[in-house]
Amino acid sequence: MNKISNWVKYCIEKISIKKGVALDLACGKGRHSIYLSKLGFCVVSVDINKESFKYFSEKNITKLLKDIENKNSWPLVEYKFDIIVVTNFLNRTIFPMIINSLNKGGFLIYETFSEGHEKIGKPTNPKYILQSGELILLCSQLSLIAYEEINVKCHSNHSFKQRIISLNV
Repeated sequence: MNKISNWVKYCIEKISIKKGVALDLACGKGRHSIYLSKLGFCVVSVDINKESFKYFSEKNITKLLKDIENKNSWPLVEYKFDIIVVTNFLNRTIFPMIINSLNKGGFLIYETFSEGHEKIGKPTNPKYILQSGELILLCSQLSLIAYEEINVKCHSNHSFKQRIISLNV
């Protein structure tokens, strides 16, 4: 199992919502879904890869096998969330749909790769790498709580990231 993002842990500890409905978007093997579930959240885990779902089976997690990449057929129109967590995933075109999926008073916790990362590892395609300050612009409809643009060095892991937590007011 992959380690829980320190950014996600930090943000969850700082926010006022201690239970509710959370979305783990592009959930992969479900590390954040499991974490949120254990904290008492009802979690909707969405990924396009069916294989991802075999790694977790907690009761209060609903798994949705959906393609979230197509902005013309956003599969979560009927859902609203108190928290949306997105890590290591980027599709700029769906940001309006992500933001529209937040309840008023809901939080977006987002962390993904930033400029410089292409020099040290995958992804290398600029389509999946944020330009400096870009995450703030993508989340400009929301109220900014905290933002970081950092070079993360932790043991053998090294990455360039942008991280944000924002509130839907």
